[in-house]
Amino acid sequence: MKRERLRIENIRKGSLLKRIELQVFEGEIIHCVFDNIQEKTLFFDIMTGKQKADYGRVYYEENNIPEKDTARVLKMRVALISRESRLIDSVSMEENMFLVRPQVKGHWVKRRNYRKEAAELFEEFGLEIDMEKPMGRRSVFEKVQIEIMKAYLLGQKIIILTALSICLSDAEMRKLWQLLEKLRGRGLSCLVVEPLEDINFIYTDTVVVIKHGRTCAVKDVDDCDYTTLHTILYCDEMEKNAEDWKRGTKEMSGEGISVQDICTDYLRNVSFSVDRGEIVKLFCIDERSYDEVTGFLKGESEAVSGRLRIGSAQKAVGKVLGGVKDRIGVVQGNPGTASLFGELSAMDNLQILLSQKVSGMWMIPKYRKSIRKLLGGTISDDVYARKVKDLSPSDVQRIVYCRWLIYSPQLLVCIQPFAEGDIQARETAREMIYMLEKRNIPVLIITSNTAELNYCRGRELYMRHGRMISKEEAYEFLYSEL
Repeated sequence: MKRERLRIENIRKGSLLKRIELQVFEGEIIHCVFDNIQEKTLFFDIMTGKQKADYGRVYYEENNIPEKDTARVLKMRVALISRESRLIDSVSMEENMFLVRPQVKGHWVKRRNYRKEAAELFEEFGLEIDMEKPMGRRSVFEKVQIEIMKAYLLGQKIIILTALSICLSDAEMRKLWQLLEKLRGRGLSCLVVEPLEDINFIYTDTVVVIKHGRTCAVKDVDDCDYTTLHTILYCDEMEKNAEDWKRGTKEMSGEGISVQDICTDYLRNVSFSVDRGEIVKLFCIDERSYDEVTGFLKGESEAVSGRLRIGSAQKAVGKVLGGVKDRIGVVQGNPGTASLFGELSAMDNLQILLSQKVSGMWMIPKYRKSIRKLLGGTISDDVYARKVKDLSPSDVQRIVYCRWLIYSPQLLVCIQPFAEGDIQARETAREMIYMLEKRNIPVLIITSNTAELNYCRGRELYMRHGRMISKEEAYEFLYSEL
């Protein structure tokens, strides 16, 4: 019989958390999906004892915890580990693990003993960590492993992992899952809070979906699949999408941009077109095709041959595309941190791209007025002067796409545009893509995720093993894999 480690019932907090239910068993790995970043952050604060819930009951190892002791118990037993390390760079690794913690006071003279104990612990769990490297030079993955080992030493029985899938490589994620598998054998439980697309069905036991501040689904991993979970989480958005389709699509002008017979070391005579005011969705079935076509369109990989047509003008493709020089824009995944400057204002970020078209525009106030007029109703007046780092994920999405709305590229390539974990930010991205469509800007969405393929309207194309294939061939392959 499974032993219950933690149970929270009817947890409520402010207007965000309305009814959170969660049961964690010993050695269990749960994948938890939130539809809102603010709700997720507040949930973390409650789970780690930083804030108290307004209402609800908490049980630890089947004992009801008095309200006055809840924060203390959770702080002792639950560890939160993310890409934002809580380790101290100014002290050594062993000092972080053995000294900078509540149970230990002083004993700095035992550093040699601590180093030996750390080395034995790493060997026990098969971790390859350089003992000599300064903390400030360690990678995110190394710090995550060290924090997990520290939680193990502290006797924290539940580890929450979040915001790691976007910063760790596939190889690092595999090693992390192997470590979690060893820890579950020691009785530790793990709550992985990542986007729906990052569920690991091999190691995960239970999937919990928290939507609109409520636990709306708890599924055993053997009794659900990706399609079921996607429907639960995105059913509201799917209904909106259906309404979009009912409006129909407008006739294409025949003008726009096309790539013709593109060949690289892997791609073979790839051709596709995107008309003005059209959304085209390119689904890459295999990872190599996805990497090659995105690399080519970003100007990172070479083409052996091919042609680029913009309107009626054609030219041979050089070794690489010239990006903005060829009037081709790229938005990738969660684009805020990659393409915007957090310390600059929203208005400054909006002008940066346009300044490549207009020399000296920074000194001319009329351009700022024109931007405000063009984006009237799209961006709130109070957003322009605020620093990007202080904006919500949804506002950041608006800034990213509005830059291209102002610039008006010949083609905007959106690489996995709905990968952002916050559902409001994803909805904003779709809204902005529809606005680009309305302004007659060709949009090419590239994804390897079926959820993204169905998230917004558009003509569908398919690629496998470096060549374009028919929808029938794609469906035959996808269904054969199920």
